[in-house]
Amino acid sequence: MICSLYQRAEMVTHALQMALDSRRAVLGTTALFLVALAFYAMLLPATSTGGALGLVSLRFLTLAEFLLAVIMAALLALTVALGVYGLRHGGRVRPAGSVLGAILATLPALLCCTPILPLGIAAIASVLPAAGQFGLPIQGFIATHEGAIYGIAIALMVWGLYGSVKRALSCAC
Repeated sequence: MICSLYQRAEMVTHALQMALDSRRAVLGTTALFLVALAFYAMLLPATSTGGALGLVSLRFLTLAEFLLAVIMAALLALTVALGVYGLRHGGRVRPAGSVLGAILATLPALLCCTPILPLGIAAIASVLPAAGQFGLPIQGFIATHEGAIYGIAIALMVWGLYGSVKRALSCAC
């Protein structure tokens, strides 16, 4: 099992070396990482800011949230770099896991404490009045299980990165 993990880590390293072999690829990946890091750093503390997003969120950013932001931004930037490499070398790109992980990573902060979920449920309740009672339980579930949702999001992003690695290596013939 350890040997298998080591081989997979070598595959990831090899694919990233191929994808980041030019200065332009490194600069683009770094720029995407910094933009994604800023986005996640402002988004993750939304539960502490009452849903306010922006520079005000950075005051409430904890070390754990910052580490989550770094991990998610790195996974997203590296998956995109591998996807671009695959496109340039004629491969098909299907970053479904990483995209799903990136979307899932934004949901807890957006749905827990912002008015997005109550407004959405209010819109649904205007057509189906019984749906109005589901807003608070859903927000409570998201707030209670926020860490697990972030864990699932990171797992999906790792899965997307590994899929991109396999596709990039298949294009490198």
